[in-house]
Amino acid sequence: MSELREAVAAVDDVLELVLRSPVDWIPWLPMQIAWLSHDGPEPGLLRLGNRQGKSTAGAAELIFRCRGDHPFKPVPPAPVRCALVCMSMAQSVAIQLVLWECLGGQLSRDVIDGTEFSARTGFRGHRPVVEFTNGSQIVVYSNAQGAGAIAGSEYDYILLDEPPEQIVYDECLQRVTQTGGSVGLTLTPINGPPLPWLQRLVESGGVVEYHTKLTPESQISPLTGRSRKTKAGRPWDAEFIAELRAKTNPIDEPIRIDGAWESRSEGQFFRCFDPDAHMSTQAPPGQLRLCLGIDYAAADRELGMAAVLTAVRLDEKDSRQVREIHVLAEVLMPGSASMDDFSASILRMLRDLDIAWHELDHIYGDNPVRTRFIVSSNAEVNRWIARHLGVSQKALRPRVLAMKRGGSQSNQIRRTKDVRCRWLWGRIANDQFRVHPRCVTVRAALLSWDYGDKHPLKDVLDATMYGLRDFWVGSDGADGLQRVIFG
Repeated sequence: MSELREAVAAVDDVLELVLRSPVDWIPWLPMQIAWLSHDGPEPGLLRLGNRQGKSTAGAAELIFRCRGDHPFKPVPPAPVRCALVCMSMAQSVAIQLVLWECLGGQLSRDVIDGTEFSARTGFRGHRPVVEFTNGSQIVVYSNAQGAGAIAGSEYDYILLDEPPEQIVYDECLQRVTQTGGSVGLTLTPINGPPLPWLQRLVESGGVVEYHTKLTPESQISPLTGRSRKTKAGRPWDAEFIAELRAKTNPIDEPIRIDGAWESRSEGQFFRCFDPDAHMSTQAPPGQLRLCLGIDYAAADRELGMAAVLTAVRLDEKDSRQVREIHVLAEVLMPGSASMDDFSASILRMLRDLDIAWHELDHIYGDNPVRTRFIVSSNAEVNRWIARHLGVSQKALRPRVLAMKRGGSQSNQIRRTKDVRCRWLWGRIANDQFRVHPRCVTVRAALLSWDYGDKHPLKDVLDATMYGLRDFWVGSDGADGLQRVIFG
């Protein structure tokens, strides 16, 4: 029994060590070890996909430096002053939680007694300061506070977690100059400011980068020889990684999964579309919103003039939540078609479904397209629809509205394209999307479009998404998009 008691006591001692300092017991992955071992004068960048241990490695780097004792390289003795700069204070709470957990929370052997942490607001204070028993400090800032927030301070080490603005990065370099300190970065290049400046620094050698794609091998710790596991106990093996890729839309997959600088979709974009499951003659039940989207194209596009009618069923309790989308009908004509013929075809499509023009809830069209002989535009469609209906243009209700407003810079146009395609991909993947068999061109486009602007069936998908504009502009993925649409 004495041997058993001794064994239990030994286990309890080890458990206490783990609980008081979890950071010392993490089975680090290869790229985490490489970044934690970085000891050059240049800033070190850890660039990985989402949920692959970037923030954990960053929190560990801060802790090891504040201790003055690092397992992978020599560091200056304590006490030191460090800073954690996050993209926003709201986002920083999640990073502060990682730091708190790595320290051991209330059981931590590193921080002073009385350290307060809330899972909702992070460490206490408008500008939180984590104080160590040896006198070291970690001050928390946000990228959103701007470079001025950190100006005038000096630090031995600064960690930038997630994409920073260049002005904030430059200011951080200044803040470690007098101390001979250094700067580290951990990020996935998504949902933040553009990073071509940082990519250029990496390519020129001004920043040393540590990056790897997500593979089963990248998730095996050289310290244990075992694969990393999820909190539910699943290993990050080939099967699990394949499932992650299948669940991620093609725009985001290279960035979210592999930490790529930018996205490059190849092959069928809407590969979540299954013609056996997503084709249906049955319209959604209940009250519906009828949406018409219109796209115009140059005269040389065979199917460039497109109009698509969709029906949307919204959540009964939350009208902002889309429950089901059904593509009801389509009109396709050459880009050289007249506005008279195109407008007449749209009204014929509606009559065939026993739908009156005034019953439409949302109508949006693309920017005007001008050729030598024809102007294709919302104004022209409104004019010809009114003429065919026998009403004045001023009395026409509803009217075709502009889908894109304000500036037409290429990056803004690309931004709206990314957002609406992500949104529609999510609706299809969540089984909230159906196409009527009569819509043969929409079906063919969903099965073949490769995200390219020159694809012959691109226009019918644009029209489909234009009609649904009010739903994807208000989606969670459309952060800041109102500024793009409205200028």
